[in-house]
Amino acid sequence: MTMQEIRAWGVHLFTMSGAVCGFLALTNIINNNPKDAIWWLILALIIDGVDGTMARKFEVTEHLPNVDGVTIDNIVDYFTYVIVPAVYIWWLPVVPEGWGTPAAALILMTSQYHFSDLRHKTHDNYFRGFPALWNLVVFGFYVFSPDPWTALIFTVIFAIATFIPLKFVHPFRVEHLKRTNLTMAGLGSIALIVAVWTSPEPSMVAKVVLVLTIGWFLVIGINRTLEDRTPKA
Repeated sequence: MTMQEIRAWGVHLFTMSGAVCGFLALTNIINNNPKDAIWWLILALIIDGVDGTMARKFEVTEHLPNVDGVTIDNIVDYFTYVIVPAVYIWWLPVVPEGWGTPAAALILMTSQYHFSDLRHKTHDNYFRGFPALWNLVVFGFYVFSPDPWTALIFTVIFAIATFIPLKFVHPFRVEHLKRTNLTMAGLGSIALIVAVWTSPEPSMVAKVVLVLTIGWFLVIGINRTLEDRTPKA
């Protein structure tokens, strides 16, 4: 085995470790320990954020052509972005009693549509429709602790948004305002870590930064959607 192949396998194993983080998050959920579950989901998100860059740097596809890194990534993403958050909402008192199973089913099924939709990426590298980032939704539920009915309403809204051709920013791939988007993503990540660290009474500053970050990405996506629909002179 060449050094290039060893590095390529290292990248695949790094990606696969995201599933282990998801499993550990799952064990903490069923043990009613949401804070540690959130930490493991954050770690899984960090792994997913950097493994693509590593794969391109070490030319994984060229050195291991028979192992599909995209498939590995999709498996890990569906587990950590969808299944674990669905269990979080189903197991913990997030939505009203009796609504956990319908909410989880809605998350699982709409996310399958997103993952199979061949149009889910636009020509300018935005996501088309809500990109099944249910881990981020769960982060919001943990930090802001909405009442159960509000949490259920937000769950339904995001599920419906899967089918709406609204653009959502991919900070690492969208070239438009890329530096600003990466800066905002970094600030939001730091704010999330601070909020979880200071829970069960999350830092108000961290919560404000998170709201501003969410607002920024929503505005950018909506604006880009409207620009595409505006007839060119």
